[in-house]
Amino acid sequence: MNDLSLSDAAQPVLDSGVTLTDAATGGDETQAGLVPGATYAFTCGPAANSTFIFGVATILTASNILWAATPNETIIIRIPAGVTTLHYESLANGGNGYLRRLQMP
Repeated sequence: MNDLSLSDAAQPVLDSGVTLTDAATGGDETQAGLVPGATYAFTCGPAANSTFIFGVATILTASNILWAATPNETIIIRIPAGVTTLHYESLANGGNGYLRRLQMP
């Protein structure tokens, strides 16, 4: 469950978008350089293999999984204070999706 609803007032920050890909499932991929305390939107790709799980620590431990997104779904991720790296994994080989920071009103 997301802790924030996507508002019409939330706009993407210019040049903040990145493509997240996971060539092989079973790993703990990372995206560094995130802004602590910032809010991000993640949109899964349309392919059936684009289901993703996320956390702020290794997602190889189930208790660290904080967010999940299925194909064609957009979720909101609020990065905790002091955290700059997002951990992620696609649940099948070749998953992809798009992460962008949101400017909140």
